[in-house]
Amino acid sequence: MNNLAEILEEELEEAVEVKNKKSLHRYITLLTQNLAERQAVDRQLVEINNKIEILTRTMKVGFENMEKRFTDLIHYIDKRFEDMNKRFEDMNKRFEDMNKKINLLIWIISLWMGLFSGISLVLKFIK
Repeated sequence: MNNLAEILEEELEEAVEVKNKKSLHRYITLLTQNLAERQAVDRQLVEINNKIEILTRTMKVGFENMEKRFTDLIHYIDKRFEDMNKRFEDMNKRFEDMNKKINLLIWIISLWMGLFSGISLVLKFIK
């Protein structure tokens, strides 16, 4: 920056009539300091942008991993519910089968009781 300041000061001094060399020197010093500060700010902005891009990529990968985990978890839970439904359907079928057998047994017992009652009545009337 010192070289730039010297070059600018010499060029400006040759280009225009200088009334106060100290004032010209202060002007060039302020100008080069401002340029140096802008360059530092620009470098910082580039660094910040790079860090933001890295952070964004990292977050995107993290979100994709979370999405995959949630998807896997949903599939696991769905599978568990399907298994539970199958078990309940099996139990329901067993209860239906038992209910049919019990109804058949009750029907047979009722039939026997009806026959027995009918035979007893017939025997009572015969005697």
